[in-house]
Amino acid sequence: MKNGYPVFRGQMPILPTTITPEGEIDVASQLRLIDYLMGNGAAAIGHLGGASEYHKVSQKDRETLIATLVERVGGRVPVFVGNTSLSLRQSIENARIAEKLGADMLMVCSPVFGRIDQRQLFDYYHALSQEVALPIIVQDTGASADQYTADFMLRLIDEVPTVGYAKTEGPDFLSRTCALLAAAKDRVQIIGGAGGFHMIQLLRQGLTAFMTGTEASEIHGAVIRAWLRGDVDGAVHTYYTSLLPYLELFNMNPNAMLKYMLKKRGFVANAALLFPDETQPVSDVVLREFEWIAARIAENKIGLVK
Repeated sequence: MKNGYPVFRGQMPILPTTITPEGEIDVASQLRLIDYLMGNGAAAIGHLGGASEYHKVSQKDRETLIATLVERVGGRVPVFVGNTSLSLRQSIENARIAEKLGADMLMVCSPVFGRIDQRQLFDYYHALSQEVALPIIVQDTGASADQYTADFMLRLIDEVPTVGYAKTEGPDFLSRTCALLAAAKDRVQIIGGAGGFHMIQLLRQGLTAFMTGTEASEIHGAVIRAWLRGDVDGAVHTYYTSLLPYLELFNMNPNAMLKYMLKKRGFVANAALLFPDETQPVSDVVLREFEWIAARIAENKIGLVK
């Protein structure tokens, strides 16, 4: 691996931003989630990604979220933090704060608004590498997701000193992941994303780590662990009977469903998204069907390999 960066095996979940009814950070819910993820064998834990609604989090609250995560994890596993903002200047400042507060890695995508070309994207990553020493995970999402071609990703890997990982989940990510794997070989670790979709196909290509959601850590973890210990049939069975059935409904409105599911499971006190809520409400029909399949999984009427 580039620069001797560690190779991850397992799930690398990204936390949501939990809030009180008044809109303040709900630290107690954050702590419950961190403990839940650590108890399910997380290989690393992240914050301030898309599932965290990072573009709506204030600078003060960013620091609270990062400090809470770093302190609770206590060095047991690496912590990675998204630093992307609308400007390079603010992205660099976010990265400096993350480094100061004890984060181990940065997760960097293109800004969520405003499309930029590959030249500007390259300069964006290169500038970050000059300002902050933390390893960079390149995430091919944001308004410029279509710019992250395999050739461009290879250029970032080869020419930006601290790029050590790539998280692929942009357009046609299954095919693009395979192309990048073939081209990059062992220069960087490629990490799966997209909330668990295509996990079996990506495991078949050789991926060993996935940035999952936090809503069902035991299921994500069971699939990955089974595959990595050679139990292919067990991994496939759990994926297609326990993970995929709820993901199909979950991904109709992932941020809202994430918090809804976590509240139903007792991990968070409030299911509200950060204001303003940019998603459409989940219909009663979808919620009813979602709860039906989730209940069958919880009652082990759908198999979960141990």
